[in-house]
Amino acid sequence: MNGFSGRTLLLLGIALWPITTAAQTCNTADRTIALILDASGSMNAKLPHGETRIEVARRAVKGVAALVPAQTQISLRLYGAQSPATAKNCRDTHMGVPFGPAGSFGETIAKVVDGTKAQGYTPIAYSLEQAANDFPAGAKQRAIVLVSDGKETCQGDPVVAAKALAAKGVVVHTVGFIVDTAARMQLQNIARVTGGSYFDAPVGPELPNTLKAAFDACKRVAALPPKPGPGKLRTTSAIFDHAVFNSETGKQVGTLNRVRLELQLPAGIYEVQFGPSRWKGIEVRAGETTTIEPGVLRVMPPSSAEVVDSETGESFGKFHAVTDAHTLMPGVYDLRLPSTEWRFHKVDGGRTTTLRLAQVILNRDLKWKTARVTTKDGKVVAVFNAVTWKASMPPGDYVVEVDGNKLPFPATEGEVFEVKPQ
Repeated sequence: MNGFSGRTLLLLGIALWPITTAAQTCNTADRTIALILDASGSMNAKLPHGETRIEVARRAVKGVAALVPAQTQISLRLYGAQSPATAKNCRDTHMGVPFGPAGSFGETIAKVVDGTKAQGYTPIAYSLEQAANDFPAGAKQRAIVLVSDGKETCQGDPVVAAKALAAKGVVVHTVGFIVDTAARMQLQNIARVTGGSYFDAPVGPELPNTLKAAFDACKRVAALPPKPGPGKLRTTSAIFDHAVFNSETGKQVGTLNRVRLELQLPAGIYEVQFGPSRWKGIEVRAGETTTIEPGVLRVMPPSSAEVVDSETGESFGKFHAVTDAHTLMPGVYDLRLPSTEWRFHKVDGGRTTTLRLAQVILNRDLKWKTARVTTKDGKVVAVFNAVTWKASMPPGDYVVEVDGNKLPFPATEGEVFEVKPQ
């Protein structure tokens, strides 16, 4: 025994890290900053006050030139802005505004973001690789500020890409814009491996202040080298087999399932298969346990529907009379019904998100010949027949038509509209 308690060792370990005060800022004129903005399809999700995520982001980014000294070199790169999600374009990233002094580039940045359309995939790893090549020759203090509302949806692992940037002396500060727990973990790890910091904008309107904090952030330098040895990867739930891959080699290193919820692995970056997609950027550290928590999406009442990724359209399962819930990787999903859809639902780790469909029911005593439900613009949502006397749909403005009678139904979540005989 060396005479030290476990508690004493822990305190000594913390003392070896540099201390950064809240007042410290590294937002100086000699920095070169590449701003990367997410313009993927999920940025079209609406916030509670009615604006979309991309609308709030546009307003915040239009003010970034005022957040840094006028002489600071700044650029704007976007991803997901050029191709629709149906194109599955994993090279959709471009330089919207090349490097130039912030003091004279404010109007240019504002014009570009005003014309940005959110529509495509989220190629974070590829965008980071491209941004590393954007910096002008001779740039000394190179920093990337990455703003994303989601996780990687393309090839490559963004944390592995970030490690390569760190080797070149580039620091990445990340901003999670209303992210789920999987995206937050990924963005935190991107920042950590480069000596950067992660900043959370969980609601939306606070994004300008969050960006200011990211631009002010300093590079953090660890005093201790990484510890050798294995760590553990654990999941809180595994309904099926989930293959685990080493992100740097691409090789499968194990499987998580309901019998084996934990694996011992060498320290490194890993990916876990969830249906057609992978949970990427999972860092396992020596002597520590990294836990990933899936979420649950439940549909009430049980209905015929499919859950798909809001951005990629990949299917993660179907609901029906005996299956009203699915365990999912945290993310943003759409519920597709036979004739309509309910978009942009965030499923978070360790939580159950319940979607309550509205219903139209024709009373058993009602005598009718033709009946259907349409939207206000005439799109048919449901048709009733001899064996179908009730229908489920997302909240919205509908018209219930029974034998020529048109009954308006402004449906709220979970509301039931029953048509009865007089």
